[in-house]
Amino acid sequence: MKRYGLLLFAALVAVSAVSCRKDAPEIPNPNEDVMSATYADIFKAFWHGMNNSYVFWDIDPTDWDAVYDEYLPKFEALDTMGTVRTGTLRTYYSALAADLVDHHLAIQILNPRPAESDDRVALIQPGYNEVLKRDYYHEPVSVDQIRSAQQANMQAGRISDFEECSIIYDAGDGENEFYASSYNIDNGIIYLYFTSFSMTEIFPLDTEGVVKKVFANYLDMVVSDPSVNGVIIDVRGNGGGYLADMKYVVSPLIDEVTTIGYSRSKNGPGRLDYDEWVPCVLYPAAQHRKLDAPIVVLADLWSVSMAEMTAMAVSALPNGAVVGERTFGGTGPLAGDYNLTYAGAFDNNVMSVYTSTSMLKDANGVIHEGVGIEPDIQSFYDVDAFAAGVDVQLEAAIKYVKGEL
Repeated sequence: MKRYGLLLFAALVAVSAVSCRKDAPEIPNPNEDVMSATYADIFKAFWHGMNNSYVFWDIDPTDWDAVYDEYLPKFEALDTMGTVRTGTLRTYYSALAADLVDHHLAIQILNPRPAESDDRVALIQPGYNEVLKRDYYHEPVSVDQIRSAQQANMQAGRISDFEECSIIYDAGDGENEFYASSYNIDNGIIYLYFTSFSMTEIFPLDTEGVVKKVFANYLDMVVSDPSVNGVIIDVRGNGGGYLADMKYVVSPLIDEVTTIGYSRSKNGPGRLDYDEWVPCVLYPAAQHRKLDAPIVVLADLWSVSMAEMTAMAVSALPNGAVVGERTFGGTGPLAGDYNLTYAGAFDNNVMSVYTSTSMLKDANGVIHEGVGIEPDIQSFYDVDAFAAGVDVQLEAAIKYVKGEL
C-alpha cells in the first residue's frame, strides 16, 4: 500500500505490465512502455492513461477531449525541433492539467531531447499550484513553532501529563523525521499532535518505545481521565499516511461502529465505469470511551489526505468539529494502481503519474476533492504570534472546546 500524501517519485522506472485480469485489447495499459518516445507519443500515452485511469471524471470540470485536440498539435510541433527545454514541457502539462481536481496528482514526464545541462524530467503538481494561489497561503507550520508554543504554555503552567518524541526512522524508503506530542492543557483538554500518519511503519521500528509512549499517553488520558473537557487532534502540516493509523487517533473516541464516509473506485477502463459507493466504517478501539465533550480536529491548508480524512471522521461525530483553515483538498485514497483497479497510479519508461485510486465523500455525501474541508471555526496561521510563543489556531480550538467561540 502506498502512503497517502504528496509523494514525489525520485526516478522514472520502466515497469512491465503484469495484470490480475484480462485487459480489453483495444485499451492500452498505461503501465506499458511507450515504444516511440516522441513528444506527441508521450502526450498521447499520458492522455490515454488519464482517460482510462483517472477516477474523478464525473466531477472534474476539465474537457479532456478538448485537451487532446488543443495540445496534440503543440506536441507534434515540438517533434520538429532539435531540442526542447524541459520548462516548455512543464508549462504545457501544467496548463493542460491545471483544472484537474485530484490534489494528490503528481506527474513526471521524461524529456527525450533536453537542452544541454537542462533537467531531464518535468514535474507537475496541479494541486500544489492551486494551493499556492490561495489568499491565506503560508509555509507549513514547523515542529519548532509547535514546540516553542508548547514551551510557553508549560512555563505558564497550562500543561500537564506531557509526553513527546522526535525520531528519525527508515522503513525502507530512506530517512524520515517524525515528531509527536500529547498532553493535558488547561486542566481537561487532551491534545495530540503528530507530523504524519506513519505509526504503522514506526511502531515495529520503535524499539525504545518512545513513539508508543506518546500515543499510550493520549489513550490513557482519553480513556481514564475523569476531568476530560474536550479533545484536540492537531493535524496541521500533516501530509497523510496510513489508513490503519486511524485506530490510534479516532477509534478510542467512539463506542460503536461509525460510518465516516463512502468511497468508490472503477470497475472498467471507461471514464465513468464506476463501482458502487461503499461505506467507510470506523470501529471502536479495544480501549475506548465515548465522550460527550467537544472533539476538535485542528487543520490547515497543509493538512492532506489522511489528515483530511480524520477531519471528515471527526465531523461525522455529533460532538465533532474542525477548527483552522480550509485543507489541501487531496482526499482520494491511494491504495493501488491500474493493474488492480482500473484506476490510480501508473508509470512506464517515459512518465510516472501519481493519482488517486478511489473517490471519497463524507458522511453527508459531500466530495471535498480539489477544494478541501472548510472549518467550522476559521482561524488563520499567524507567524508573528508564533514568534512570541503564541499559537493562535490552538487557542481558537481551546476556546471552541470551552464554549467561548
